Amino acid sequence: MSFFRLDGRKRTPLFVQLYEAVREAILKGELKPSTRIPSSRDLMNQLGVSRTTVVTAMDRLVAEGYLQSVRGSGTFVSCELPNESPFTLPTSARQAPAKQVNLDSPRNLELSEVSEYGHGLSSIDLATLATGSPQPFCPGEPALDSFPIEVWSKIVRSIWKKVNAFDLSYGEPGGQLLLKKSVAEYLQSQRGVRCDSSQVMIVNGTQQAVELVSRILINPKDKLLFENPGYVSARETFEKQGADIVPMRVDENGAVVDEGIQLAPKAKLAYVTPSHQYPLGVTMPIERRLELLAWAAKSGGWILEDDYDSEYRYGQNPIPSLQGLDTFDRTLYVGSFSKVVFPALGLGYIIVPRQLIPIFENALRLTSRPASQMDQLVLTEFIREGHFGRHLRRMRKIHSERRKAFVEAVESDLSEHLRIIGSMAGLHCTALLRQRRSDKNLVKKLTEHGIITRALSTFYKRSTNKQDHLNGLVMGFASATPSKIRKSLQLAAKCF
Repeated sequence: MSFFRLDGRKRTPLFVQLYEAVREAILKGELKPSTRIPSSRDLMNQLGVSRTTVVTAMDRLVAEGYLQSVRGSGTFVSCELPNESPFTLPTSARQAPAKQVNLDSPRNLELSEVSEYGHGLSSIDLATLATGSPQPFCPGEPALDSFPIEVWSKIVRSIWKKVNAFDLSYGEPGGQLLLKKSVAEYLQSQRGVRCDSSQVMIVNGTQQAVELVSRILINPKDKLLFENPGYVSARETFEKQGADIVPMRVDENGAVVDEGIQLAPKAKLAYVTPSHQYPLGVTMPIERRLELLAWAAKSGGWILEDDYDSEYRYGQNPIPSLQGLDTFDRTLYVGSFSKVVFPALGLGYIIVPRQLIPIFENALRLTSRPASQMDQLVLTEFIREGHFGRHLRRMRKIHSERRKAFVEAVESDLSEHLRIIGSMAGLHCTALLRQRRSDKNLVKKLTEHGIITRALSTFYKRSTNKQDHLNGLVMGFASATPSKIRKSLQLAAKCF
């Protein structure tokens, strides 16, 4: 069986490659019924893989009926193959000549074949989006290489030792009480949020929070003030709900609130990222915050404050939340643990005004999958034992060092091409292009060199005047070490 070729460079695990290769050889008749399969040690040596890889693949083939294990004699190809699985092609199809499909040039889908939303997705260049593993300059990636995995693993093991039947259920839709209390205490002390645990709704990340707000507060054709440029996923969520998006221009002080109010004084909701505007990275001053709160109180509108990566500020104190200034209870506050713990955790929260608590609780009961009970238990212990605070302090230091290395490297190698703005907070910087050129084409060129960034122009609402758009790169700095940052930016300089 040394003719099997396994490739460790592929994303498909080696045991899956071996399983598929043996199964295909059996189905094609290359391995005849009753053929004896070499021992796991022989296969390990022939194929140059671990014994675990071989045993895992063979066990699966035995379980599915392709192989038969005879005690004292070995493992053989079964004389009677299992019935066709719904996941495999019928024999006639396997024997027919394969139809050649050019995967490099797939045909364009007709609009009638998919939804308008689906048709729009077909035009996105996936190479410019986030990959499955942390990459230099990919926005929103924290320093995952510095996460205390052993500490987290220890808590996971301790939780599973004392788990009960309730912990394995769906749990309360709004989240576990101990976690809600921990989140409320953290936000009160660190972000100046005015809330108690009853207002905390634990959700599966920021995107679910935005979707809930959209479905609960927005009717089709309702006007909605939205930062321009702004967070694309949130904007598309509101558009999907039928909202009439009114773009608010963003300058060096964040969203220009008075212009937005003039355009839509009776807007149903305003979406803002005041502490660290996404993607420009600027901070909204107190005057504009008060102006926005006064509008909401007077008009009966709502404010959705997305406190995107506000925990990280460099060289200045954290800015208190807008919600903490709201004495009229018109602000919904959204946050996530993706940047302060790790993205795969997928937990976030909404702080809802008191009058909306029963509505959100019912919405979570009826329309959403509750956040994982086990993840909530582990996170609660992580916070209560003090690991969260220590981790956050350590991450602030690490991110500060990486930001410093990033800014210095850009100024050293790319200052004639890029001008950095919004670098005093968060996990990314926006670098404006000094020459007028296509930032989308530049992102594609950088991607070809393994450098993942975002084109600033893609964050603008498409219907707005393109002459008002800024061109640049949205670049994360937290996921790579200082040395990796410097090397990657030297490589990036060749693309300009």
